[in-house]
Order: sequence, then structure tokens, then C-alpha cells
Amino acid sequence: MIGELGLELAGGGTLLNTLLCLCALAVPLALDDTAVAQTWISQPLPAGILAGLVCGEPLIGLALGLPLQLVTAGNLPVGQSFVAEPVSATIAGVGALVLGSGDSALGAEIDGVQVAVIGPAQIGWMLVGVALLSLAGHWVIQAERRAHFVWMLTGHRSLRDGRQGRLERLHLRCLLITVLRGPSLTAVWLILLLKLWLPLYPLLPERLQVTAGLLPVLVPGLAVGTLVAHYGWRSSRFWLIGGAVIASMVAVALD
Repeated sequence: MIGELGLELAGGGTLLNTLLCLCALAVPLALDDTAVAQTWISQPLPAGILAGLVCGEPLIGLALGLPLQLVTAGNLPVGQSFVAEPVSATIAGVGALVLGSGDSALGAEIDGVQVAVIGPAQIGWMLVGVALLSLAGHWVIQAERRAHFVWMLTGHRSLRDGRQGRLERLHLRCLLITVLRGPSLTAVWLILLLKLWLPLYPLLPERLQVTAGLLPVLVPGLAVGTLVAHYGWRSSRFWLIGGAVIASMVAVALD
């Protein structure tokens, strides 16, 4: 279970500066998802850690990115085979946890200092929010792909007149839409999480808050089931055993 973290409130201007930095981070990660390179650095775990580094709290990025990565273990961005849009949602979720440290959902006063208390329940609640936004982003991805398809259909004229520059311009237009989509979604999702999702947490019944705290614990089991369902036990057992051994070694090292 993730322990509680103390996060000191940052000074004035942090919201705008951090928002701009997170939006800038969303540009290369959105391109990496399927348009360029596909290094998988845009997967939830590395994206969450990078967003945490941008916010000055990489541990929070790890706490949110790791469960999301486990949930999406079988949802790799290969061609048309993946669903949702976890890149912007993950970046926004990490940013919301860090920037939301002063609100009533996370804020607390300890020894006269305003800090954010981020425990399993807050992480679980944010996991639900990020998952919902990621699914909502899938509709944006589909609209973007339909636009790309329509534009690229006009490129068939280059086969007749030999004007290859037309295809290059169409490709750049498609890349530009992806570049704009990443930071735009990140900004919208971050505002929704800060202004709507996090303020809902204190209003939840106590049972739901306890349930939210269990989500980070239940996620590894869901990940195991996903791997076995996709690849079968024989293909997955080496990854599962290896992951358990590595996790045990890391736990011993951090103890």
C-alpha cells in the first residue's frame, strides 16, 4: 500500500508555470504514442514519472503511473489495436495531485505548515478519474484519425501529377493536429481534475473513500489477469515470476 506523502505548497505562479511545462511535455509524448518513434516512453509509467519530475514530485508520478501501467499492460499502442488515450490523462492526473495540494481534498495543516496528504484513497480516486478521462480521450483520437484519413485520401492525386510535396504537406498537417491535441487535452483534463474531480473526494461517503483506497492494492491482480487472458499462462509466467523477483529485490533495497 502506498504510504502518505507530505508535499509542501509551492509559491505563487506555480499553477501557470507547471501547467505550461506539463503541456510542453504532452507534445513529444503525444507524438511518440503512434505518430513518431513509438519508444513507449509515452506509456503511463514513464509518462507519469516524467510528469512528476516536471512538477518536482517524481514519487507521485510513480505512485499514479505504475498502477495505470499495470491496468494497460495489454493495451499497447500498435496501429489500430489500442483504445483510450492515457498520455494526456496520466500527465494531467499527476499534475492535479501535485497542484491540488492546497485544496480541501488534499490539503492539511501539520505543525503550522500547509501540506498535501496523498494516501492510497486519493491515489485510487485519481486512478478512477484518469481512467474515465482516458476513455473520453479515445473519442478525440477517433475523430483525429478520421480527419487524417479524409486528408490523406486527397493525396492520391499525387499519383497522377507526381507532386510529392502535396503528400508531405498532408503529413505535416496530420502531425500538427497531434501536436495540438496533446497539450490541449492535457490542459482541459487538468482543469477538470482540479476543479471538479478532486473537490468531489471529500463529499464521498466513507465507504467509497475506503474502497478508493483499495484500488491501488487490487490493480496488480487485475494486471496479472490481463496478461494471462491475452497471452496465456505459459507465455506470461516468465514475466510474472521475473516481475515478482524484481519487485522483491526493490522492496528489500528500499526497506
